[in-house]
Amino acid sequence: MTRMIIAYVLFILGGLLMLRGYRLTKKDKAIFIGITTLGAALWGSIILKHPFDVNKAIAWMLTQGGLG
Repeated sequence: MTRMIIAYVLFILGGLLMLRGYRLTKKDKAIFIGITTLGAALWGSIILKHPFDVNKAIAWMLTQGGLG
């Protein structure tokens, strides 16, 4: 698990360094970080043998928000 955290940090830093030359907005960088973090959470849940069900999470968010 420690190796995965190190790989996540290196990927975020490397990605942000590469994106620095593209004149992206803060929103674009936040989207990159968000998607990378979601991917790390999903991989981490698989490695810990407790898979995260994205569909259940979306359903929970919709019901908590009063949309369901």
